[in-house]
Amino acid sequence: MTSPQNEKYSVFQQILLFLAAYSSSFVGNIQLLAAIVNFKAYVGVIDGVSAQKQPKASKPKTTMKTAARKSVVSQLEAACLLALEWAKTQGNVQLIKDFTINDSSFKGKINAMLILANYTYGVLNTNKVAIIAATSVTAAQLTSIGTEITLLQTIQKAPAAARTSQKTITAMYKPAFVNATAGKETLINLIKGAYTIGPNANLQLVTDLENALVFSGNVHHTILKAIFYIVGTTNGIEGATLTITELFRVGTSNILGVAQIAEFKPGTYHVTFVAPGYVPQTQIITVAAGEKMNLTVEMVAV
Repeated sequence: MTSPQNEKYSVFQQILLFLAAYSSSFVGNIQLLAAIVNFKAYVGVIDGVSAQKQPKASKPKTTMKTAARKSVVSQLEAACLLALEWAKTQGNVQLIKDFTINDSSFKGKINAMLILANYTYGVLNTNKVAIIAATSVTAAQLTSIGTEITLLQTIQKAPAAARTSQKTITAMYKPAFVNATAGKETLINLIKGAYTIGPNANLQLVTDLENALVFSGNVHHTILKAIFYIVGTTNGIEGATLTITELFRVGTSNILGVAQIAEFKPGTYHVTFVAPGYVPQTQIITVAAGEKMNLTVEMVAV
């Protein structure tokens, strides 16, 4: 997965945890339950693609490739030294040219080296009957050269084949994420539509959904804290609520009058302060990423 896909997938997993936690609240909501089934299936497709991914293809060990390359070159060079002298006796200019090689002939990139190695081996193999009869080159020696060239080719091709396979699998993520994202949006609409207002209203459920939609990797422990006091005193108010309206995030004050909301997206929001028996207040507050904002709220009795 790409980095953005990893972030989206993390949010999908957070949504699944949220759905599991509130499963009992969704009983009887046929439309939502169907959407949940679809969403789980979409995430399952992503998991299926991930299961096909192999660990990142590692390059063949340098020592292994180096050893195979060295073996090919040394064996070809030895055989060609003998074949060259035979070619001279035949007066064959092309064969003399083909067998005039040394270690430096195989310097450079591996693919160019393999082309020359295959060509030279092919010339040796084509003339092997005459060469074996007239020199100390053996059939086993030629077979060994062919085997070493095949090994080197296998080592060289393996990473490219693995990368091609991985690219094909990676491309499968795109439609899987498109479907899962659409499924997520459907869930958001159905849950907010059913549980924000009306007989099934559940502010905590909606708040927890909002939390689940925030990628935890982007959270910088942004905190908004409020201390509720009775105006003109240092007496804290227990049970007062601090609410970030746009995020449906709510914090309830403790016995000391302290309420807080942590780990939310930075931004500018309407924030309400409400306590039973006191005049509610609303402020527009901007909180920066990672900021820990402390507010003192003095409440006036109704």
